[in-house]
Amino acid sequence: MIKREHIQLALDAIHHVDRESGYGLQALFDDQRIRIAPDSGGQTEDSEGKGFLYYFEGERVDVPKTAFVADGIATLEQSLVFKWGELREKQLRVGTWISGNIHQLAGDIRRAGAELQVDYELQRLKNRPANLEASVALPAAQSPGPHFSGHLVAGMPAQFVPLPLTRQMLLQVAGQRFEFFSVRFLLDSWADGSFPFIYACIAGGQLLGLVKLQRHRHAINDRFEIKYIARRAPQYDDTETSARGVGTFMLAGVWMLWHTFAPDVRHIFLDGEVGARKFYLDAGFTEQRLCRYVLETPAGYLLATIADMADDPRAPAGTVKDRLESLIRTSIKELGRARRGRRNPEPLLAFIKRCLVCRHQPYPATTALALLLKNQTRIAEATALIDMATRTGKVRISGETPNSQTTILVVDDPRFGLHLKNVFHLESPRRFDAFCRALAHPSIAGRWHSMMVEPADREQLLWVHAADYIARLEKTAGRQLVTLDMDTQTTEHSWEVACLAVGGVFRLMDGICSGRASRGVAAVRPPGHHAEPDQAMGFCLLNNAALAARYLQKMHGLKRVMIIDLDAHHGNGTQTAFYDDASVLYLSTHGYPAYPGTGSLGEIGQGPGKGFTVNIPMDKGAGDRAFEAVFRRIVDPLTHAFGPEFIVVSLGFDLYLHDRLGGMKVTPEGYGMLTRMLLRMATRVCGGRIAFILEGGYSVKGIEVCGLRFLQELCNTDPDAGTEEERRNPRSAFVPAVIAKVISVQKPFWPQLF
Repeated sequence: MIKREHIQLALDAIHHVDRESGYGLQALFDDQRIRIAPDSGGQTEDSEGKGFLYYFEGERVDVPKTAFVADGIATLEQSLVFKWGELREKQLRVGTWISGNIHQLAGDIRRAGAELQVDYELQRLKNRPANLEASVALPAAQSPGPHFSGHLVAGMPAQFVPLPLTRQMLLQVAGQRFEFFSVRFLLDSWADGSFPFIYACIAGGQLLGLVKLQRHRHAINDRFEIKYIARRAPQYDDTETSARGVGTFMLAGVWMLWHTFAPDVRHIFLDGEVGARKFYLDAGFTEQRLCRYVLETPAGYLLATIADMADDPRAPAGTVKDRLESLIRTSIKELGRARRGRRNPEPLLAFIKRCLVCRHQPYPATTALALLLKNQTRIAEATALIDMATRTGKVRISGETPNSQTTILVVDDPRFGLHLKNVFHLESPRRFDAFCRALAHPSIAGRWHSMMVEPADREQLLWVHAADYIARLEKTAGRQLVTLDMDTQTTEHSWEVACLAVGGVFRLMDGICSGRASRGVAAVRPPGHHAEPDQAMGFCLLNNAALAARYLQKMHGLKRVMIIDLDAHHGNGTQTAFYDDASVLYLSTHGYPAYPGTGSLGEIGQGPGKGFTVNIPMDKGAGDRAFEAVFRRIVDPLTHAFGPEFIVVSLGFDLYLHDRLGGMKVTPEGYGMLTRMLLRMATRVCGGRIAFILEGGYSVKGIEVCGLRFLQELCNTDPDAGTEEERRNPRSAFVPAVIAKVISVQKPFWPQLF
């Protein structure tokens, strides 16, 4: 419990290091502006007994009990310096701040407190013995790269890394409450040589958790001790709702360190608090004695987090592969006994599911699938798990022959309906429901296969989008309604759904490139072709088509990708992403003039990308005949000339006859004809590999009827279907004026046009 004597001792220590701060704080203390609770008899503890407190300028300041008991006056000393830094910033702002972002102001004040605390601790380090003088200047940021990557509970990408000793990280520690860890603790660990054993959980540039390890060497066996482990104390900010699962994530990181770099270690142990007993037991620890917990075999949801981390592009090192395969075998055996023993099977199911959807390492999925097939009669969930495994396109049952010509792949996760749910908006979940009704039509029953999807990683989004834009989008998670521009809003699940949409597009690319099918459609929301690298626009958050092209290049090694934008509105964001890039041919047919005002004939690319942007601005009400002519005279020849290895189509249903925003007068039969032409092009130039990604379309009926004709053609196995009818149709002789204009502009780059 904090007494007046404790505060005075802390003030004396501050005065010894920083006289200015010491004088200022002493004056506040003498004036009773720093005080303890008057009704506590000279001491105070909070009502729940979880921590100690004092009052600074009338504001209650909590001091963690564990830290105060362990470090004594040092904890109070650091707290007082932090509050003094905040007070000085408030005094500077009081005369100038009239109005503005109150949250930003509060953040600036808090940062000032953190800045002073870090400066104070560095100054205190200078006053250490002479042999530490050389250690005053902080080393440059360590950049070993993340040891392991994974995701927190809500899907937020995170890294488990050696803590970088940088000023920025020290500021985050000073500005947050990490039990056991403080700026002084980190600097002392650096001075005594134990800093390299401190690891961090970092997500979105934010420090969310810390753990300090110690290896105990013995003649018979070595052990890892978790000396300290702490997550960031809950804060009232925008990221807290998506940062659950930090403790489990850090334990998974320690397990990976163990089996990657120290496989001879026998087990992990720690001395934990009584209140954390259930957490450790659920994770697979056994209680050796009071508050001593030992981990040999992980359990519960820790298993799924380990599988997530083990799915690394690098080859598995140490004993990770052997141990994970052993855990899969054990878990599937336990899954067969779980219901009979009335145990909760959900953690085991989460682990097996995560293994089945591994992206980078094939062994977790193949091991799990083989065991599920072997134990199919004993495990109630086996059939559903096997189906899920084959739907990912990553694994295939031996003897199963994929028929890539008769099956199309579809991304249609129901979670896409969560974006803008219960909000009146043109980009409504009803659009997704309409396409799902088209998918349910009897005429295409059994001809398409739904794929399992998972969110894209934040690092993958950076292939197209700026880091600060991704950070702004990420902060909308959990917020009821955020307006990004006049047309574009988010709700609490929009960030999650946008990442899921990109991840679904990636899985579709994987499925087609693996030969599971030659064609498919991603019925995703929100749409993407208006999303610029650094801003949201026109209902779009992340540019699905642009990211698909980059994924094909980076993950499947393709050299040439063609994006055909078939929508009533120009895909300004996709054009921007590849405007100076000759590896992606971007071609757009769209109404002009119309939103967003881009897409004129003269926008042809720049630098090495000059000639690789082709805009075909169509008149309002162009209709089926004009689009057919454009495809025959422009799109088809350019596709053959460029020779793409894959065609990505940004497909909008707002060309529909009665669409409220399009006005292009294309009929459902017109959509069928254009789809047939696109499939024929893909068959001739890239082995049939083509993927359609949904964009606009604001007539629910239009999406359903045009979507059905599109799907019926997509499921048609005959690439020459309709050819004779089209040859006899006199409308093919119609030549809109835009064709001559496009040829005039593009012929210097594409002499095949005439």
